[in-house]
Amino acid sequence: MPSRSVHPEYSSSQAGRGMSSHHDSEGRLKGFDDDDDDIPIQAMSKGTIAIPKTSNDDYEEEDYSDLLEELGLTLNHAKLIVLLAKYAKAARTATEKESWIRQIPLLVLMYEGVTAGTLDFDYAPASVLVSQEGHSRRMWLNVTQEGKAAIDDLRERELVNGLKLSSEDFQPVTAFQLSLKGLDILRRIPQSLISEVEQFCKGPKPFDQEYLEVSFDGEEFKLSTDGGFERVSLITDCEDVSYVSSPFLPRALRTSWGRELTSNKHRAHESASGTSNIRDELSEAIHLSHVTVYVGEWIPFGANQIVALNERLGALDRCQGGLFTALIDKNPTDTQFKVDAGLTSVKVIDFDLVRFINFEAEINYPEEEGVVQIENFGMHLNVDGTILYGMKVEAILDRQSDNVSLDHLSRLLVDVHQDSSKIMNDLLSGYQRSLLEMIFMNDSQARGKYNMIIADAIDPKLPAEKYLDRDDNENELKQIIGDIIDAHDVGEDDVLMLGRDGLLMAGPNSKMFEQILLFYLSLLCRELFIRNFFVRTFVLDDTLKKIRALIQSYETDPNNIARIRVSLNQASKDIILLKETLSYLEESLRDMGKPDLPREPRSKHLYEILNCSGMHNDVSMRVLDLGKLVDGLQHELANLSAITDVINTKQLEDVFKGVESNTKFLVDASSANERASASLEVMQVVLAGSFAFDIVDRISGGTLNTDPPEWVITYIKEPLIDPPGIWFAINIGWLLLLCYLLIRLMRYLQVNRKHQLSHFCPWCH
Repeated sequence: MPSRSVHPEYSSSQAGRGMSSHHDSEGRLKGFDDDDDDIPIQAMSKGTIAIPKTSNDDYEEEDYSDLLEELGLTLNHAKLIVLLAKYAKAARTATEKESWIRQIPLLVLMYEGVTAGTLDFDYAPASVLVSQEGHSRRMWLNVTQEGKAAIDDLRERELVNGLKLSSEDFQPVTAFQLSLKGLDILRRIPQSLISEVEQFCKGPKPFDQEYLEVSFDGEEFKLSTDGGFERVSLITDCEDVSYVSSPFLPRALRTSWGRELTSNKHRAHESASGTSNIRDELSEAIHLSHVTVYVGEWIPFGANQIVALNERLGALDRCQGGLFTALIDKNPTDTQFKVDAGLTSVKVIDFDLVRFINFEAEINYPEEEGVVQIENFGMHLNVDGTILYGMKVEAILDRQSDNVSLDHLSRLLVDVHQDSSKIMNDLLSGYQRSLLEMIFMNDSQARGKYNMIIADAIDPKLPAEKYLDRDDNENELKQIIGDIIDAHDVGEDDVLMLGRDGLLMAGPNSKMFEQILLFYLSLLCRELFIRNFFVRTFVLDDTLKKIRALIQSYETDPNNIARIRVSLNQASKDIILLKETLSYLEESLRDMGKPDLPREPRSKHLYEILNCSGMHNDVSMRVLDLGKLVDGLQHELANLSAITDVINTKQLEDVFKGVESNTKFLVDASSANERASASLEVMQVVLAGSFAFDIVDRISGGTLNTDPPEWVITYIKEPLIDPPGIWFAINIGWLLLLCYLLIRLMRYLQVNRKHQLSHFCPWCH
């Protein structure tokens, strides 16, 4: 946390979740230049809300301080009012447009304000869903819990409005705007405070009159101005700390004959020699002593997968464990191969061939220069799908295990979440990876997990409700367990805090509650998986609706049929995987043994607080409801497939009708062609006869109107023409001969043409 002072009357509420901001056509966060007749405006850059000119002549600083004190606000609240006014405000008239800012861009701007030294807030890495182009992915962002709490303070005082909506993939979204009441407060904020906010809201020279816009390119958040300035925000750059940890698994999950876990306590001093890349000084409100970290998740597992994993880890071999990678060896006969640095070393502790395996993993992923991380944690993989990663914190930086800062611990948890996903990716089968990729929509590496922190002591030791102070204590606890739901005292010495993303059990007797807490953790891991499963069913239902729309308009685009087939094929594959995953969930809940109600008073009280039996029934009810949803999706898919079959049949019938019609047309055309060909041949013969008679006529000079020569009379007229019938017979014979020769010539030319076509066309042979 920043070491800058905090106003003594600062109060903050639990932060809401979601994302929000007004975007331009390119998806970038922009400000507005809406006119406000009630507020005098000053000249500002295009695309921003004008802030009213104020000065100490208009409102004295003492009057402004009195206003903040009256409202129970701090300077940080006032700066957030100015910040919101730059990008989102309520409409004062019916002709104005409402403007809103989504929470994610607001978090980016608040982070920039913290790093610039303008906002006196803390920040720590938190797992956040970021949506882009209809798809959400989970990312680690440097989120200021104090800033989120301050926004909630303003909402409680009706200075800021909140809007709830959903993204295209059904993730919750929250938007904010400065209310009309907030605009009235804005008029009384002095120009000096406005100028402080503008320093981090505007670009550097020569862009210092243009306000920054937030955009996301799929990997990084960028800050840019209309003039062309652009830089990358470091909100996605999570900070690393040096630490030493030892693997740990609770005794309730182990056998009596297993190996002892490795202890790195003797190496705790190495953490102090390392560095961190934290970019701000930290002030700390809460410290824990002798911390054990459990991170849990649920992954579909079965008896065969556990047996295969035991065999792969060499549980029955003489040399168990070793280095592991998910690399597929495509050339197993080659001499050597290369892999990237950062293999995971696994040592088997104990196992049951069909039910579970316990092992410790040593992480060897490369870190930044100077950062020392001795990262070992125990892993428990159960046949019911419960996955548990456990580690004992020996030291973080120069802090030993009896003085662990929550700011440091939050950064350690980021490493555990990220590295545990990498390890499981190496150990899971391809089938299990396909199930996870389907549920988490190709973002399984960043899937959420549940934190359970157990500590021997907490400093300061307060009654449970005192930690929910909407101030430093609560905000620090949010960094490791998310938004706090409830807090309870368990006996006189122990305290339990339940959050959205984890729980904290602190006290000298915390270890005795491990069995109850592990059962509760196992249920919450299933509940977290069910949340993602539920969202996935809505995404699939939306896909089926899009397929139905394509079916209804398939005649408008011939490519729609191909799209429908591809989409139905993918939807069918997803439903099959959903049903298989659901069967794993049902089996794991059915075989999950409930712990008996403890007799010891504190354990009994904890059992009642956690409502373990009711929680189990609730999770079972949700799984039953998921079964109904999947069945409905399956019926809808069957219906769409039947409609598609009808369309395919209709298209096939149309093709057959078209072929029949074309064939009939071709037959008629062929008959007409044959008739025309016969007529042409007759005409050719007639013309040939006429030509033959013309030749005979030309023998004697034809129609030259001259007397025939003597030789014609002697050799033709007297012997051939004068006798009756002879000359006629000769003419007819000559006609027949010439026609015959002409027909033979045409047949020859026709045969020769077919031969040439068959020579160049392979289909004519």
